[in-house]
Amino acid sequence: MIALDAKVGIEDDALFRHPDLRGLHDPDQMDPLEREASEHDLAYVKLEGGRVGCMVNGAGLAMATMDITKWAGAEPANFLDIGGSADLDRIEHAFKIIVSDPDVEIILVNLFAGIARSDVVATGIINAAKDVGATTPIVAAMRGTNAEEGLRLLHEADMDITPAPDMASAAEVLRDKLASMEGRS
Repeated sequence: MIALDAKVGIEDDALFRHPDLRGLHDPDQMDPLEREASEHDLAYVKLEGGRVGCMVNGAGLAMATMDITKWAGAEPANFLDIGGSADLDRIEHAFKIIVSDPDVEIILVNLFAGIARSDVVATGIINAAKDVGATTPIVAAMRGTNAEEGLRLLHEADMDITPAPDMASAAEVLRDKLASMEGRS
């Protein structure tokens, strides 16, 4: 037996222990969307077979959002954690990454705002969508800091955005929107 190829995956969070390994990183081996996300300090993983783009703050909430997406009868297209301290620039990049995925037919934003404010996230989504001319339907649940203002901004945006007060309501809206989309095709 002859080994002709090998790949090693190194946990990013452990690289501080081995700075000598940073030079071995080959960005050409990454999914283009994952590479772009890493350039903007976003945690993003492209998932196969999904059609619901998920934009969330916090890894645990991202996992719960993917579960609620499956409960609504669909598959998540990605894992995307904007982080707790996401600013307007990072939010806009995150949204642009999601809408650039050709598999994404609808977007589920699930935010529990603490440091990252809901109104800033809403503004970032609106700015990015208008900047790239995105027409992908969005379902958005926001709780926490400035949630009412964020939901108001989304509601008043001239876009296909359905605000939801909580995750359970967002799942029901997502299920209804997916059913209506399937009815059209």
